[in-house]
Amino acid sequence: MNRTPLKNYAPQARRDFIQAMTDRAAYYGLTVNKVEPVVEQGDVAIIAGREYSRTIAGKRKALEDRIQRQGFEPTMEALAYTWFNRLVAIRFMELHDYLDHGYRVLSHPEGKPTPEILQYAEHVELPGLKPETVIDLKLDGNKEAELYRLLLVAQCNALHRVMPFLFEPIDDETELLLPDNLLHSDSLIRTLVSNLDAEDCESVEVLGWLYQFYIAERKDQVMARKSAVPTEDIPAVTQLFTPHWIVRYLVENLLGRLWLLNRPGSRLREQMPYYIEGDPETDFLKITRPEDIRLCDPAVGSGHMLTYAFDLLTLIYQEEGYAPAEIPALILRHNLYGLEICPRAAQLAGLALVFKAREKSRRFFQSEHLVRPHIIELCEVRFAEDELRDYSDALGLGDLFDPPLLKLLHQFEEAKNFGSLIQPCLDERAIANARRAIEAKDLGGQLFLRETHLKVLRVLEQAEALTQRYHVVVANPPYMGGKAMNEALKAFGKENYENGRADLMTMFLDRSFTISKKGAMLAFITLDSWMFLSSFEELRSELIRIGRVSSLIHIGWNCFPHGHLYNRGVGFVFCNVPGGGKGSFINLSNVAATVEKEQLFLQRKHTGECLYAIDPRSFKALPGTPIAYWMSSIAISNFERCISLNQIADGKSGMSSCNSDEFLRKWHEVALSRICFEASTLKTAQESGDRWFRYNKGGGGRKWHGYNDILINWEANGRDIKAFVVNNPRDPDTTHWSRRLFNLDYFFRKGITWSAVTSSRFSSRMISEAGVIPGTGSKTLYDVEAKISPATLLGFLNSTVTSYYLTAFSPTLNFEAGDVGKLPIIALSSDASADISKNVNELISISRIDWDNFETSWDFRDLPLLRPGLKGATLEASWRNWDAHCTAAIRRMQELETENNRLFIAAYGLDGELQPEVPEEQITLARRDIAAFLSYAIGCMMGRYRLDQPGLIYAHSGNRGFDPSQYPTFPADADGIIPLLQTDWGFSDDATHRTHEFLRATFGEAPLTDNLRFIEEALGKDLRKYFLTDFYKDHLQTYKKRPIYWLFSSGKQRAFQCLVYLHRYHVGTLARMRTEYVIPLQGRITARIDQLEGDKVKASSTSHRKQLQKEQDNLKKQQAELLTFEEKLKHAADQKISLDLDDGVKVNYGKFGDLLAESKAITGGKDDE
Repeated sequence: MNRTPLKNYAPQARRDFIQAMTDRAAYYGLTVNKVEPVVEQGDVAIIAGREYSRTIAGKRKALEDRIQRQGFEPTMEALAYTWFNRLVAIRFMELHDYLDHGYRVLSHPEGKPTPEILQYAEHVELPGLKPETVIDLKLDGNKEAELYRLLLVAQCNALHRVMPFLFEPIDDETELLLPDNLLHSDSLIRTLVSNLDAEDCESVEVLGWLYQFYIAERKDQVMARKSAVPTEDIPAVTQLFTPHWIVRYLVENLLGRLWLLNRPGSRLREQMPYYIEGDPETDFLKITRPEDIRLCDPAVGSGHMLTYAFDLLTLIYQEEGYAPAEIPALILRHNLYGLEICPRAAQLAGLALVFKAREKSRRFFQSEHLVRPHIIELCEVRFAEDELRDYSDALGLGDLFDPPLLKLLHQFEEAKNFGSLIQPCLDERAIANARRAIEAKDLGGQLFLRETHLKVLRVLEQAEALTQRYHVVVANPPYMGGKAMNEALKAFGKENYENGRADLMTMFLDRSFTISKKGAMLAFITLDSWMFLSSFEELRSELIRIGRVSSLIHIGWNCFPHGHLYNRGVGFVFCNVPGGGKGSFINLSNVAATVEKEQLFLQRKHTGECLYAIDPRSFKALPGTPIAYWMSSIAISNFERCISLNQIADGKSGMSSCNSDEFLRKWHEVALSRICFEASTLKTAQESGDRWFRYNKGGGGRKWHGYNDILINWEANGRDIKAFVVNNPRDPDTTHWSRRLFNLDYFFRKGITWSAVTSSRFSSRMISEAGVIPGTGSKTLYDVEAKISPATLLGFLNSTVTSYYLTAFSPTLNFEAGDVGKLPIIALSSDASADISKNVNELISISRIDWDNFETSWDFRDLPLLRPGLKGATLEASWRNWDAHCTAAIRRMQELETENNRLFIAAYGLDGELQPEVPEEQITLARRDIAAFLSYAIGCMMGRYRLDQPGLIYAHSGNRGFDPSQYPTFPADADGIIPLLQTDWGFSDDATHRTHEFLRATFGEAPLTDNLRFIEEALGKDLRKYFLTDFYKDHLQTYKKRPIYWLFSSGKQRAFQCLVYLHRYHVGTLARMRTEYVIPLQGRITARIDQLEGDKVKASSTSHRKQLQKEQDNLKKQQAELLTFEEKLKHAADQKISLDLDDGVKVNYGKFGDLLAESKAITGGKDDE
């Protein structure tokens, strides 16, 4: 089934149905802001001056009352879905010929626009449908719409007998909101029919997909709030339709396995391609006959698990020789149970099971075969203070209503919040006895007790379902982390599900064991976080203690491909019986996220690739008991014979929060004179009097050395940041800075660091010099003991052995110090340790040189392309030398890392399990293209660098102290303003002109043409166009949206653009830009326009004249744009805007408004890592 059309249709259908309900409510005087009164006079009801039949008054009152109770928008939402569900059900039934009369109600089998039921209306027999009325309306000729509405309502009423949970008798407010114009070409029905064809409705699975897509927008809206989810939105946030192949895996290895254990000779396995053969078992539930099996889905959703269980149970009954016509009723009566908090989903689950039963037997809709599915919608039931006392006294049940029963009756006040997690305080027998006693009571004429009576029975029915013990439990439980839980749910989880309270899914996992029999089979599809994260450690230990894993498929990414590609999933089957035994584990997570997992599962199940047979009790030897099924016994034993990393080094963070905009800067944003690079202690930092200090924020996946580009304001021993922490309005509980700023004793010390969160493999780097403050996005190891040298430890952390072990502790690429600290540290031989240390020191050196080859490093000295030994006679020759140098460095790093891996693999006994080779993509060195050459050229033009002196030359503030005479080889620009123009307008410091001069200064005059050709071939465009359109994009990317050269632009026409060097800007810069560049350019453009006017007169051909006209038109647009820009520039120049570089680029850039390009990206966005 192609689900894309459904995915597109369902959200729009939701909007359309809600709008239709809203319009219809407004027709009867009900809007979100106003309720018009109803005046009844004779046979009419008058609303806002309009007359209606008096028969609508009661329905209008019911609708008004419902809006009063539930709110206008929730009521419209609920009624919209009711009608959507009903029409979808009828559509499914007519396509499968399930309607008794045999006619289509919504469509015509021959594709005619009029529904078939209208054509044969006089032959249709439906409850409440009077033949004479039908004939009269049909003969009238103009009342087709009225007749169709009558037929549709009658059809819904007829379906009440079969599906009362969906089709209530339509004589209430739902009928009132059934829209008119149902026969129009754009009606709700016509649109539904066109989007839901026979292929879509081939299986009841379509109901679940439609529901998921229908609520998708609501789910997105709730999740976008990034706050605790209120009770009413839990279903929308947590409903997630399970792909059919996963359902088959779960049910076949659950229900199918239980049956095969009881019937070893059964041929059922031949029809279960997703079944995994396991080791023989003796301790399992004994089943005598199919009717004995009770299967429950405690979070049933749209019933997908149960519908496939229905299929499998049908095969079981058939194998046992039951009559086919009797099987559907037996299954619904004895075998399948579902619990759900969402009324819509509960309706769908019931609907799906009814359709499944009808699919198996044409006689199912007959009264003697009809069975209502055991789908329980868990409803909230609340009693007034004295309501239960008055009720029990009136019925003489005072003794029955003892404290335990009263407690039970109040347990469902938050049923929509807690759902199946509620554990009734009475057992099944006590509840059944109470129910029988209460049902036996005759209310007599005491109608005022009826509502309480029904509420009490409702609680007992729900409690009974929750106290049963099932043979089989299967679920795709709701996923919701603790941050999204509302306070009541969070407190409930803490009180009742301590081990699983970190996520709603694990609370359901915990709960499922208490509703299952001893020896029962349980199967789940969940996120894989519970397998590894420390917050689920106690849950894992408990699961291993009380049960055993029969099978597990680690699906990973793309578990839920339709809109949920990046959920990592795992399906698994448990047996609720303690004891050992090997389970079958299949890894599907070690492939790209986009790989289709069903075929991969079938392939690996068949070939045995990535299939592991392991006893989960062995995981107890691992710190934190992660479900590390791929680890060999040798790999696991290393934890028992080795010390852990946290025993020989301290893993620390420096801060738990920091206002990045306020206190962090890229090093190139601020004045060089305000930076201290040398502080080695808190004392020397304070004595320096400087404001900015090196800060270890984290970064991406770079190994050995790098990510030295962030500064923090630690002036006066962190005076400002400490004050912020104490007075942060978002953190009122913090009254002393030490709650957020800690480990100050470790500030400015050497260590080994890594990024706490990354999108790639774990990678660590050496802080080999003092002077760095540890930050929020990184973790650092300090005080490495003499048992292992820092270099050897760094080599281990960047080895394939560490990556292998960390997949058990940090599969989500979030590397906390506690997880890294669990790594086993083996005692290496002195020779191995010496070899590794030597290799690591060389790797650090290569990585440091590489990092410093680029101008974003604060230790950048010169451009490699111009460095002696690499510089050739031409730029192309230089580039080839540089490329060869980079290739050699990469190969050398591969050799060194591979050798380290080989040594560590051997030491840990993992030969044959891990491969030492390091692919090139894991080598974290950089190659930069010709854009880096041009960026350096601009830096030399601006005076930031000098060709004849290495390192940073000028990076102060306000152009103060800038000396043009210090640039003899290649002069720096006089004012720090470099035009980037479409045409050569005669400015000598135009970027293109100056690049020519730069090439002459670096390579001489002779190869100028060849050098320009090489540059333009590398760029894929001419030099002038690159400066005009692409240079600034590259600059923003290189400097992570914190540019040092700012692009002033007149607008889309790019009539005028120029770069201004941040550190040379001063209050007179804008005035100079206007007088020296913009005004002269205006004159030159005007002159050229006038010249073109004369040229057009002299043009000898029409094509030439058109060409001149086109140029003139473009110049006129530029002229107009430039005029506006000049006015804005003058206004800004008169303001004499000054910059405080300590405020950072983000603040300072915003001072110039739309005079600057990319202002929104720079001032409104976050830093790019």
